[in-house]
Amino acid sequence: MQTTVRALAERLQGAVSGDPARLLSGVRSIDRAGPGDLSFAADERNLRKLSRSAAGAVLLSRADAERYAALAERMSLIAVDDTFAAFGQSLDLFRPPRPRPPVGLSRDAHVSPTARIGAFTNIFPGAHILDDVTIGESCDIHPGVFIGAGCRIGSHVTLHANAVLYADVSVGNRVTIHASAVIGADGFGYRLRDGKHVRIPHRGTVRIEDDVEIGACTTIDRAMIGETVIGEGTKIDNLVMIAHNCELGRHNILVSQVGFAGSVTTGDYVVCAGQVGIADHVHLGERAVLGSKAGVHKDVPGGQTYLGAPAMPAAETRRIVMAQQRLPELRVTVRALEQQVAELTRRLNELAGGPEESRSAA
Repeated sequence: MQTTVRALAERLQGAVSGDPARLLSGVRSIDRAGPGDLSFAADERNLRKLSRSAAGAVLLSRADAERYAALAERMSLIAVDDTFAAFGQSLDLFRPPRPRPPVGLSRDAHVSPTARIGAFTNIFPGAHILDDVTIGESCDIHPGVFIGAGCRIGSHVTLHANAVLYADVSVGNRVTIHASAVIGADGFGYRLRDGKHVRIPHRGTVRIEDDVEIGACTTIDRAMIGETVIGEGTKIDNLVMIAHNCELGRHNILVSQVGFAGSVTTGDYVVCAGQVGIADHVHLGERAVLGSKAGVHKDVPGGQTYLGAPAMPAAETRRIVMAQQRLPELRVTVRALEQQVAELTRRLNELAGGPEESRSAA
C-alpha cells in the first residue's frame, strides 16, 4: 500500500517537518531505507546514521526531531511521543499480519473424543490431541503439534508446528509457543545404584502463566514433584533450557542459549543475556541483569548487573578485565624492575666489600 507522510502522521498523532505530501510504500531500517520508505531512529547509534540515510521519512521522538530539524530539507520527519510504538503501528499498516485462517477442526487431525475444544479454535492437519485435554477459545494448534493427556490450555493460545506438550501441562491465556519447543519432558535426574545411573521419577508438571512467549526449540522440564513455573509475561528466546522445578517470576527475559539447572528461582523482571548459565538451587533477585555468558553458582541480589564467570557485579568485573588487559605490560615492567634490583644489589655488594678489600691489601 501507499500513503502520504501527512496521512501517516495523522494516524500516529505525530507532527510533520518537511514534505507532508511525500508518498511512502514500505518500511526499512535506517541503513537500507530508500526515498519511498519509512524508517525510525530511537537511539544515538541510529540517530548518527540519519545524515547518511536515504529514507523518505523517519520517525523520531519530539526532542530528537528538534535536534535534527535541519534534515527536514531532504527527508520528512515525523515527531511522535513513543518512537517504538509508532513504528509498530506503521508495520501493521504497511505489512499487516496474514489473516487467521478459518480451519476449524481439521479432519486430518487426531483429536480424542474426550478432548474439549473452545469456540473459534483451529486444529490444523496433523495435530495430535490426547484424552482429557481442554483447549480454550480462539486458539491455533498448528500441524504436527502433540498435546498429551490431561493438558489444560487457555484462550488465544498459539502452538506452532511440531510443538510438544507432555501430559498434564497447564498453559494460560494469550501464550505463544514456537515451533519444536518441548514442554513437560522429564527432568534430568539420576542416582547411582549398583554402579548404574537410575532415573529419578518426575511426577510433577509445568505451569505456564498468561502472556508468556516461548521460542523455537526451547525445552522446559516438568518438576520432580510440584510444578515448574514460568511466570506471567515472561519472554523466552529460542534454544533455552529450563530444568525441573525452576520457578520464574513475572516478566523475565531469557535470551537464546540460556540454561537453568534444576530448582532455580527468579524474581520479577530478571534479564539473562545469551548463553548465561545458572547452577541448581540459585535464586536471581528481582530486576537482576546477567550479561552474556555469565556463570552463576550462588544467589545474586536483585537490582544489579552481573558479568563474568563466576558472575560478579559489573563494575568489579570491568576492573578485573582492565587489569588483565595490562598484564603483558606489567610483565615487562616487572622484568625491568627485577633487572634494576639485581644491578643495585650487585653495586651494594661491591660497595659493602670495598673497604674490607682495601684493608686486606694493606
